[in-house]
Amino acid sequence: MSWVARKANIQGDIWPGLPKRFQTFLFFKIRKPDEFKTRLKSFVEAGGITTAQDACNMKNKILEAKTQAQKLGVPAKIQPLPGVNIAFASTGLAALGKFTFNEATVKRDRYQYKIFKKNQLRGGLFGKGMYDDLVGEGWDEPKELREQFKPSAGKRLIDGVLMVTASREDHLKYQANRVKEYFIKEPGSGDADTYRISNDPVLEFPLISHGRTRPAKGKEHFGFEDGISQPLIEGLDEVAPKGKEPKAVKSGLIFAKHDGDDMNQPEWAEDGSFLVIRELQQLVPEFEKWLEDNKHNAPFAASSDNPKEKLAAYLVGRWRNGTPVDENPHDDKDASLFRSNNFDFHPTNKHDRCPFAAHIRKMRPRGDLEHDHAVIIRRSISYGGEVTPEEKAAQKSDDENERGLMFVCYQSDIRNGFNFFTTRWASNHHFPDRKSNFVGEHGPGIDAIVGQRLAHHPPRSIGLPDGKDPTEARIGLDRWVIPRGGEYFFTPSIKALKEYLTGPPDYPPALADP
Repeated sequence: MSWVARKANIQGDIWPGLPKRFQTFLFFKIRKPDEFKTRLKSFVEAGGITTAQDACNMKNKILEAKTQAQKLGVPAKIQPLPGVNIAFASTGLAALGKFTFNEATVKRDRYQYKIFKKNQLRGGLFGKGMYDDLVGEGWDEPKELREQFKPSAGKRLIDGVLMVTASREDHLKYQANRVKEYFIKEPGSGDADTYRISNDPVLEFPLISHGRTRPAKGKEHFGFEDGISQPLIEGLDEVAPKGKEPKAVKSGLIFAKHDGDDMNQPEWAEDGSFLVIRELQQLVPEFEKWLEDNKHNAPFAASSDNPKEKLAAYLVGRWRNGTPVDENPHDDKDASLFRSNNFDFHPTNKHDRCPFAAHIRKMRPRGDLEHDHAVIIRRSISYGGEVTPEEKAAQKSDDENERGLMFVCYQSDIRNGFNFFTTRWASNHHFPDRKSNFVGEHGPGIDAIVGQRLAHHPPRSIGLPDGKDPTEARIGLDRWVIPRGGEYFFTPSIKALKEYLTGPPDYPPALADP
């Protein structure tokens, strides 16, 4: 299949990403599978799902508007351009009769097992779901998770998510309402202005979450530029990497059934991608207080004009405006380095410019690894309001004014993508590997931003450069990011939505039920 055809088959948030200043996550539970299939099929056939080609066209319109505005010397008008994508948890596919949790039973039936081998989506973590993965075998604390992300009476509450995006809040509200209405209105009850809500709807929405870009566009709540260093995909991204920038990766690291995907997925999964949504609460006043309290405990910041900002930059690996500390460890004033990716952490046996455990080095080790074998595309958006004057004065977050990041990413294998980043890299004191000779026996340390530890684990800490060889400086860390839960999904292609997923079930309800 040509890439032109693929762009019309791929959902647009995977690539190139849906343009968005505002986003609503409609987490749904399927109540009436057969009727849902009928409505979903007609919704998709009517162009209700935004494709990659649609998203490319949207971005071209935005660029044209900006170019025209620059010529006229006026601000560019915000383009409405709403988008909609859909993804399913394993329980959602099971509700459609397209996934079974009862592999042992299926194997005893020759006919059912043949269907299983042909059509079952591979990937154990997808079937397990985020709660069982990161609570049962990971480091999430159940008491900190939202109730909707926790099983109730052994049943997961979320079957899928409809994601609605827009550049204006009024457009988002309108589009989100239209999407909800489509699936909850009484059959034959009229158009968008005359419909009636069904007393027995096809879907219910146990959780609706909202994201929005901050006033400081592009920055997450800790104040750092977000979304930098996305992987370039062979065949899709036309920009060639320069200098030390990371090489383009095979599309199979993001898309199922593409070159580089080793999961042997069923044919219907082609052009789809596994989606991870994870809500991360950020304790911003506490983060700023810790930086202020510890700015003089970092040897490398002693001679800095702004030791607090230098400490923050070394924890993340970039200054707040996006300047990489590997390219400029002294300050963030060179505009040519804002959002730069032209670095690789060489020499990799030293961390005098960028700490081994800095967030961006943990998440993309570059020169520390020969190849990018674990790759995700991020489509995150902030949620919640700005820090209030009262919170600043108290240096403490108000529970009633929660803020954070709706972390969103895509990959062809959750275990080798999000899960690998979270457990093998971010939370591993000894990654990057083989650094003990340069940073001491305790290793590089934990990712200061997203690394996780439980109460019985060793304290959080990070090794820091101090001019010695090996370095001896080490600083204890507080916890500023609290996982509030999430789920694993699969974002299917347009073809799969029109045909396989809205077709007859593969399994009877008894075999599909978890």
